[in-house]
Amino acid sequence: MIILRWLALTLLGVSGISTAQSTSTKEIQEIEFKSLNPRQYEDVINEKWREITVKGKLFVPNNPSSPKAPAMIVLHGSGGISDGRELTYGEKFNSLGIYALVIDSYLSRGVDKMPYARRLFEISTFAQASDAIAGLNHLAKFPTIDESKIGVIGFSFGGITSYHLNLENITSKISKTNNKFAANINLYGPCQFNFETPKLTSIPFLYVGGEKDEALDLELCRKQFNSLNKNDVNSKFVTIPDAHHAWEVNSPLAYQRTPNLRDCHTIYNEKGLMLTIRNDGVMAPFSPDKTSSFGGCIKPGYTIGKNTNAEKIADDYIKKFLLEVFK
Repeated sequence: MIILRWLALTLLGVSGISTAQSTSTKEIQEIEFKSLNPRQYEDVINEKWREITVKGKLFVPNNPSSPKAPAMIVLHGSGGISDGRELTYGEKFNSLGIYALVIDSYLSRGVDKMPYARRLFEISTFAQASDAIAGLNHLAKFPTIDESKIGVIGFSFGGITSYHLNLENITSKISKTNNKFAANINLYGPCQFNFETPKLTSIPFLYVGGEKDEALDLELCRKQFNSLNKNDVNSKFVTIPDAHHAWEVNSPLAYQRTPNLRDCHTIYNEKGLMLTIRNDGVMAPFSPDKTSSFGGCIKPGYTIGKNTNAEKIADDYIKKFLLEVFK
């Protein structure tokens, strides 16, 4: 059982989710499945989208925790699949006997080679949410995976998507099956995207943020978490001291001049319209084709890079959360 394996690792002095050894992953399968491509929330409301084929990598554990094992769907950040993060977590989940599906929402839509800012305008978190739900439905068909124990984890941009997957506003429109996520993890996803009338799910939810992350307003993130009104005892909001953004990525900790939308607060209304609260307090309709929609509230960058201690702390939170939810 997964709990026994975790106890064994603990007794042996292994901290955090163990870095995968050669015995953790049996194989990595290249898979494809059908998803949808909504560009904005209005497309979700009106069910206006086209079907696309999505690509992903399925990490198969060498020692599944049970004949029908749990699985995690891994959603990448705004930079795409990053060295040391999404694929590494596929292996980390395998080390716990959990299947892992890493979805590449950029590659699947042919925007992976585009400049950073252009990708963000081409691919919405709603498209990534569609990929996550399609991945859930795809994995639920596997005889070796427990369809009642499939979770999702999102990093940064993928963390915004994880938050969206807490809302029936999104899931009830996109999903046409009875499959539900059993666990939801948001790692340092920005929290300024909110809904006028959120309709909540009951999925156990873990939010992990860094206390020095310039890309986040942690007070706003905590308010957003509390607004979900999660009654599940496993749902938690936790922060890591001295942690910046993307602490798992294999690059030196450094300030990068990557666009930062921390001060661009937005609300989606019942018609699907995204309204941006500008610096002057005026709400303006947002157009994905016009950066001026943000009203000048874009900041120049934030600190990003490897922090081994923060990664260990986050891994411990993740492991404890999943052990409780998937037991």
